[in-house]
Amino acid sequence: MFIRQGSFEVIPGKLDELRQTYNRECAPIVRAARGNLDVYLLEPTEGNGPIVACTIWETEDDAIAYEASGTAKEIMAKVKGFFAGPPTLRSYRVRR
Repeated sequence: MFIRQGSFEVIPGKLDELRQTYNRECAPIVRAARGNLDVYLLEPTEGNGPIVACTIWETEDDAIAYEASGTAKEIMAKVKGFFAGPPTLRSYRVRR
């Protein structure tokens, strides 16, 4: 498996709108991508701190193909207006 995470601070008062937009407009598109296993937002339990958008892929090649298709940029365009600053992007390989 291969995991991509983008963490970012949200403009104060915009979390509910971000959550609705992401779950309604973004998550279904990502889930439909070849090789996607899941997508979700992680919210801090304390109520403060960065949000983490997480996508899980069968393979690294699937994640690369998704990004190369331009779909990742389309998704980012739908939510970047909620960001209080630039996102931090990280990738992880799951080895078993």
